[in-house]
Amino acid sequence: MNNNILQTTGLSKAFTQSSGDKLEIFSDINFSLEAGATVSIVGSSGSGKTSLLQILAGLDKPTAGYVSVDGKNLQQMSSNQLCQLRNEKLGFIYQFHHLLPEFTALENTLMPLIIGNKNNKEGKEYAGYILNKLGLAKRMEHYPSQLSGGERQRVAIARAVINQPKIIFADEPTGNLDNTTAHHVLDIFLSLQEELNTSLIVVTHDHEIANRTQQKYTLHNGKLA
Repeated sequence: MNNNILQTTGLSKAFTQSSGDKLEIFSDINFSLEAGATVSIVGSSGSGKTSLLQILAGLDKPTAGYVSVDGKNLQQMSSNQLCQLRNEKLGFIYQFHHLLPEFTALENTLMPLIIGNKNNKEGKEYAGYILNKLGLAKRMEHYPSQLSGGERQRVAIARAVINQPKIIFADEPTGNLDNTTAHHVLDIFLSLQEELNTSLIVVTHDHEIANRTQQKYTLHNGKLA
């Protein structure tokens, strides 16, 4: 039985430069992700890791090929359908937390539920549970400016998992933190990912972080190996 939550077929991405020359980022990538699995993608700066992650998450379109998430071809979905899919089934964590400065840690965590019109009592209780698990029980009413870098990134993790997504996409999620804080945040995050049984794709240049995932891929010269 096929247990893949995400699959790509012949995925390629290229840009046309101002000179008219075609710049190929990657080509003919065939990749699958099992439900509940953790995968890392490493590669040098400029190798196309972030471009690949954005296409896998439906934030960008490939030049050729397609991505299927939960049995649905992203390239056949409308903008509204993609937005709904991202809100309900996908979570995102970036190197920079992108928290909204005018909202508290709790309100930032609840944002996907607010957007999806699901901000009810159960949602708030679950947000409290997640923030408590991330060691932020006493910081829920604090604003991003009142939090440390590690705390802000933990709020970003809480926001990414509040909808209990089927896949979490993480782009250098600890790249903006010092080594000790990065590994502490990663410990908590991986424990949460295991509890939720959600799939994880993390893009990183840090091989120590990559080695903690079940599968490790390298993007090099436009190929995923």
